[in-house]
Amino acid sequence: MLKAKHILPMGAILFGLVGCNEMFDTANAVPEGSINIDGTGSNGNAALQGWNPPSSSSALDGPGICLWDGGAKQVFVATGFSGANAGLWWNFNDSEVGGTSNIIWPMELENPYDDPWSLVLSNNYGCIAGTASLHGELSNMGYAGVGFVVAEQPVGNGSAPVAADISGWNGLCVTYASDHEMFLELDNGNETVLVANLESDVKMVEKCIAWDDFINVSSNANASNRAIAGEISAVKFVMKSTTDTDVNFRIAAVGTYSAGGSCHVDLSRIENAGMIPIGQGNSAGSEFDLWLGSDDLYRVDTRLCDESATCGYWFPVENTESGEPSRITWPVSKGDEYDSESLSPIIDYCGGLCGALNFENKGFAGVGFSIVNKDEIDGSMKPADITSWGGLCVKYTSSLNIDVVMNGAAYENSPTLLQSPMVTLPSSDSLTTKCVEWDEFGAGASSHVTSLLFVAEGGVGTEGNFNIVGLGTLANN
Repeated sequence: MLKAKHILPMGAILFGLVGCNEMFDTANAVPEGSINIDGTGSNGNAALQGWNPPSSSSALDGPGICLWDGGAKQVFVATGFSGANAGLWWNFNDSEVGGTSNIIWPMELENPYDDPWSLVLSNNYGCIAGTASLHGELSNMGYAGVGFVVAEQPVGNGSAPVAADISGWNGLCVTYASDHEMFLELDNGNETVLVANLESDVKMVEKCIAWDDFINVSSNANASNRAIAGEISAVKFVMKSTTDTDVNFRIAAVGTYSAGGSCHVDLSRIENAGMIPIGQGNSAGSEFDLWLGSDDLYRVDTRLCDESATCGYWFPVENTESGEPSRITWPVSKGDEYDSESLSPIIDYCGGLCGALNFENKGFAGVGFSIVNKDEIDGSMKPADITSWGGLCVKYTSSLNIDVVMNGAAYENSPTLLQSPMVTLPSSDSLTTKCVEWDEFGAGASSHVTSLLFVAEGGVGTEGNFNIVGLGTLANN
């Protein structure tokens, strides 16, 4: 059984581990301004003195350097800086802002002042593995994660980590698995400055992200990403959610950017015994792991939300003609203090999404939600790969057939929308659950999806009603 470990603040953890450096092989210490190719530890101390990859485009296609490999039982990430805590892993959660999220490890970590917890996990599993138990609310994002210090963390409460120039890394390659999306975040000691998405994947995968592909979320919006990478204090893997969600994750390796990858991880060294399998996370506490209206959830937990946190919110969809009133009659008025189109009052009233349909002209009407985001200004949406869901289970009633439409465009283009991949759920007067596999939508359709829509088609004078109460991934059913 997994046991929770008390999470100490970053400063406390690093202070407690400073003395542990005496246990490490000092012959393998990394000189300042150099990179240990095999990482700090018993794998050797081959170093490139003054290593600083060129910033030309050709360098992006060259070989990357593996900075940390969990299967090789390395303690530190070989960042190339000489601070006592350079490359030291730590873990964090939202307790400093009053949250209750935490990380549950697959084994008891008795004393954080003995061997570093990252080494204990690597020795036993070949990677950093755990379950982030996130507790969030719609107005507050729950979060937890792990990260490593780039150069140095001064001892003392309130001391900010030292920022260092890692622009020469050209970006990062990370080898990981997770049943929910993670965020790769870089801090400068004062704020998070660069962010990239790590999509959920049930298999161990290496993802390489060049600096230009990170999102600048710093207060210096005009700076280039490479310039921002010149002042980085920490690299973090963060899991976030606005609902109660468990995220099972593994981090196996970290390297400098290369289009062809940087770490050749021996997957046979990664032990899965004692760990919850990836893909068996829990959200909403039931088979409806994406959304359950009766839980007063206003957002579908797609696990692929970007930094805007606008994914998964329900919105109406219809192709009314000029002068035609809305085809959907809601039981209560839509809209809240933040958004006049919000369907949260409908969800509160129905315990789901319910409404009456009335077609004056031939067309379609229904509801949908974005997978990654929905721009608040122009309504455009980013695509994502939802193949890992396996398919979709829908709990509903409807007097009309419901088309589940897999939209891959940035907008819902009314004239061509019903030409998108879709599967039709039959009408049902009683509450029923139907599950469909992604293959039923067409090969590869689930790899590029911006929104999922639930619409009914009707001719002139068609009337009906619908109620959608729950959504779940096929992988969880």
